[in-house]
Amino acid sequence: MIGESFIITGLLLIASASLFRAKRKKWAIATLPLTVLPAVNALVGFMTGVVMKVKLNFVTEMCIIMGALIVCCTWTGFLTATLLNKRKARLPYMIGSIAFDVILAAVFIHHYYVALEMGIK
Repeated sequence: MIGESFIITGLLLIASASLFRAKRKKWAIATLPLTVLPAVNALVGFMTGVVMKVKLNFVTEMCIIMGALIVCCTWTGFLTATLLNKRKARLPYMIGSIAFDVILAAVFIHHYYVALEMGIK
């Protein structure tokens, strides 16, 4: 899942840069919290699997993913309350962003759980 996480992070950063170039700076900043969860998963996977060559246990991986999910959702809520001026845009953005993060965290958890059952990473 390391490669997929890097790709998701890159695509979200490209989307943010595109919004920034389109002079929608508030929306560009508002998309940045979406990059936290895949970036954390990619960096932790890369550091533990490739650099240090250690295998984290399931509970540690879940704590890392849940911590990143909490940071994402909190940051999304803060930016929604402070940056987005239009009331109509706040609720759909917040629901969509948090749903994206929760579903992505569920996919990561499922991947680690299946890898735990199979004995691979």
